[in-house]
Amino acid sequence: MNDQYLSKKVVSKEARKYRFRVVIGGIVSVFFLLGILLGITDEDLRQYFFTYVLCLIPFALLWFSGYRGKRLTETANRYNAIFACDRDGYVTIAEMAKQTGKDPDTIVSELERLLDKGYLCGCTLLKEGQPCVVLSDGKGNETGFIQVQCASCGGTTRLRVGSSGRCEYCGRELKT
Repeated sequence: MNDQYLSKKVVSKEARKYRFRVVIGGIVSVFFLLGILLGITDEDLRQYFFTYVLCLIPFALLWFSGYRGKRLTETANRYNAIFACDRDGYVTIAEMAKQTGKDPDTIVSELERLLDKGYLCGCTLLKEGQPCVVLSDGKGNETGFIQVQCASCGGTTRLRVGSSGRCEYCGRELKT
């Protein structure tokens, strides 16, 4: 997959963190859950029941934060795939909502979080007017965008190098 809009450094660092949290949180949570079950069933261990419950909470939260980190990384990968397939360098939030099945407000909130945390790079979230993500030129002319002038009407349309599209003004087929 073309990951030109993902920060590989941030994604790999966060992946290590969420794996650690899920494994450690999961293993220790299972240990304390067994203690709770034994406290319920064994009269002698009932005195430790609340201790096990109190110890379970932080490790369950650790596991949950790892799970949320994994979901955030998956979301970043999904949005990167959408950006990589775009032809004109503008991805509207409505387009993303249609492709992901998510609410537009949720997408804006996720994009803000991904951009703030550094998961996504080479793109900008514009919230004025019709909200959209503007993609940068990427890596030189191979994956970047250029302005193509329509032979029919003279209008210019931004297209990804090596792709085709339609003139924004007259609808004629354009190729780069």
